[in-house]
Amino acid sequence: MKRSLVFSVAIALIVAISAFLLLKKPAIAPEETPTPTGLIFSSPLSGKVTATPVPSGTAIIQNIIVTSPSVNAIVGNPITVIGKARVFEGVFQYALRDMTGKVWYRANGQTGAPEDSNYQPFTVKIPVPVGTPKDLIIEVFEYSAKDGSIINLVRVPVRFSTLTTATVKVYLSSHRLNSGDVCSVVFPVERTIIKTQETAYISLTELLKGPTDSDKVEQYYTSIPEGVKVNSVRITNGIAYADFDGTLEYQVGGSCRVGVIRLQITNTLKQFSSIKDVVISINGRIDDILQP
Repeated sequence: MKRSLVFSVAIALIVAISAFLLLKKPAIAPEETPTPTGLIFSSPLSGKVTATPVPSGTAIIQNIIVTSPSVNAIVGNPITVIGKARVFEGVFQYALRDMTGKVWYRANGQTGAPEDSNYQPFTVKIPVPVGTPKDLIIEVFEYSAKDGSIINLVRVPVRFSTLTTATVKVYLSSHRLNSGDVCSVVFPVERTIIKTQETAYISLTELLKGPTDSDKVEQYYTSIPEGVKVNSVRITNGIAYADFDGTLEYQVGGSCRVGVIRLQITNTLKQFSSIKDVVISINGRIDDILQP
């Protein structure tokens, strides 16, 4: 009887100690809620950034994750932002601000549509305008489908490597220099950029901005639709492969305009001695684009 009582007490003590140790053990964040590497916010930037990084090990449901650049990284022009997201219809926004909150660049991004709540990768490039300060903040976020508010906002403070400038050319049409509006003629106009190792890409982003106010006074104009984005530029064996989004051919018609668009892009890229030929594509398509 005594032995049975002692045995029962021993079993009860073992169970109690095991339960205590199990409850004391810290919880582990599930894989689908990874620890953030940047700064997470729930509202737009207002004034100087005073937030601190989320402590390591904190379990947070993070629908947008920026993996590069890292916090306080030294970056160049353009800034390549790499990450993954699970956002409504794969659409997100990204911006470049300074420490006072001034926006220097803003654009939309697109991932693949999320499948079964899985993350989809994204890579975007931010061309840095002349005049930006060295200390900058990258923002990646989405607008709520419910009420349009900013949600899933992630900020990554970075420092720009150099503010040294260089000059490139973009090619525009001109009523003044080409009074007959001949379709086969475009003219160079200088642009000042921040020095970069991706000169071809930055030159195209400058071209897509269209004529400046001073250009318009001189009667320069562009045939390229407003809002076109460069998807990518790569140079292989002297050939520049320039891919654009679908806006490049949106409501574009007429053999003259189509020819001028091609000429503007081609001449802007062929100003560089390393580029002998140019292949233009739209979302990867080559053969059926920019039809008259």
